Amino acid sequence: MKKVFFILLLLLSMSVFAKTKTFIREYSYQASDYDSKVTARVNALEEVKRLLLEEVAVFIKSEFEDSEWEKQIGAEIESGESTEKRLISITAGITQTEILEEKWTGIEYWLKAKITIDPDEMKKQMDLILQDREKTEELEKTRKMADDARKEIQQLKQKLASVKNENEQIVLQNEYKKNVDQLDATDWFNKGYIAVLLEEYDKAKSFFIRAIELNPEYADAYNNLGCVYDDQKNYAAAIKCYNKAIEFNPDDSKAYFNLGVVYGKQENYADAIKYYNRAVEINPDFSGAYNNLGNVYADQENYSEAIKNYNKAIGLNPELSVACFNLGNLYKKQGKFLDAIESYKEAIKLNPDYSNAYTNLGLVYSLQRRYSDAINSCKKAIEINPNDSEAYYFLGLTHNLQGNSSDGIKYFQKSARLGNLEAQNELRELGEDW
Repeated sequence: MKKVFFILLLLLSMSVFAKTKTFIREYSYQASDYDSKVTARVNALEEVKRLLLEEVAVFIKSEFEDSEWEKQIGAEIESGESTEKRLISITAGITQTEILEEKWTGIEYWLKAKITIDPDEMKKQMDLILQDREKTEELEKTRKMADDARKEIQQLKQKLASVKNENEQIVLQNEYKKNVDQLDATDWFNKGYIAVLLEEYDKAKSFFIRAIELNPEYADAYNNLGCVYDDQKNYAAAIKCYNKAIEFNPDDSKAYFNLGVVYGKQENYADAIKYYNRAVEINPDFSGAYNNLGNVYADQENYSEAIKNYNKAIGLNPELSVACFNLGNLYKKQGKFLDAIESYKEAIKLNPDYSNAYTNLGLVYSLQRRYSDAINSCKKAIEINPNDSEAYYFLGLTHNLQGNSSDGIKYFQKSARLGNLEAQNELRELGEDW
């Protein structure tokens, strides 16, 4: 069951062989009397990132103009908004700004920075985001947070330039610092998410903690810090962070969702169901929460409720391939092989690189004695994921069922070397090494 991380899917380093495009911009920030080196740098970085993001968004729109994907970007735009604005919101969450040079003179902060993208890879990342409404909304929410802080900073600078009263000046200076800290917190938040993608969890923790230090009411930072603790199996710390997120945002459906994930891992199904239900009470369109409710009911062998919730998730988000996959698993467990095949095929249609769906489809074909189809499906899974130990294991079983023991042993050995315990047991019974 997946947790919900926010600021999603930042594009990290790409293959040196990929066709990439680099955008470079620079910006000079004129410091006011109320700026320090730190606040001047935060403001300069924000402005250079905006210049870069606008340029990237224009390029992406022209690159994929009139495509179904481009139309999807523009779908469901609120009145008064534009396709470009949504593009910038999404692009902000999936690109990394690299600072090339910077200089502080005491009155001016100059920055030169770049963003490098692979257009095709970026399209794939955007496709994934657009399949998940919660992710798309979170990206837009995050950019709005930065927009609001930036606008407030500009207004406060104007007020500070004219205020005469010393006490009022102190109040405005504190408010100015608070909003600059908010911009800075967002930057540390992004760094934390990058560290999560790189599985550098200790760094991620320190980055999220820094974001919280800058903005002690940063609910999303508490959420992501909780996700890091969850990945490290420190469930008590994760629960504490999620509850802290709820303290600052009582209507944070994703924090309740993440609590459901933790309790589900601990097999505390009653609390898992309670928190997933709370998530969908707050956000009735939360397809991921319905999917995970299906998983909990399936673990309890309450198949009717599981199917009901999987279908609810699919109804809310027809692009949710994981719900189709989970529905296929449930039908397979019930011996409803035709329904399972249909569900796995739908998952693959939505996500052609869904290796696990191909693997499980291969198993169902094998159970139906459709050995040729089973072999083709498992080989497709391995083509997508060469380390899919289960696909090799099912290939071994299928070849054995056909009486081809030599190939069966070969595939069992590949599976066993990838750590599959069932394949290792098969080889022990056969007296074979791996």
